[in-house]
Amino acid sequence: MEATNEKTYSSPQRKLVKFFERSRNQWKAKAGAAKTMLKRLGGQVRRLERRTADSQPQLAALRTQVAEWRARHEETARELEALKKKYPHLSGES
Repeated sequence: MEATNEKTYSSPQRKLVKFFERSRNQWKAKAGAAKTMLKRLGGQVRRLERRTADSQPQLAALRTQVAEWRARHEETARELEALKKKYPHLSGES
């Protein structure tokens, strides 16, 4: 005896055709929506990566500027403390 993998359906063929067609159309719609979403998200990722890469030089310049300002602030604070020690009567503290 030879075994076959063919399924036999008890429903009429016209109903089965409609069912399988509807099932296929739903699958295609779902796959198409997923493909569209994937394409859209890929574009967003590329734009974000480009924006990040474009902002790196500006970020480095700002970090350098902040470091310079902090150094200048510390230097000014040291100068102020030295002046307070040199002229305690002008510091306003009694």
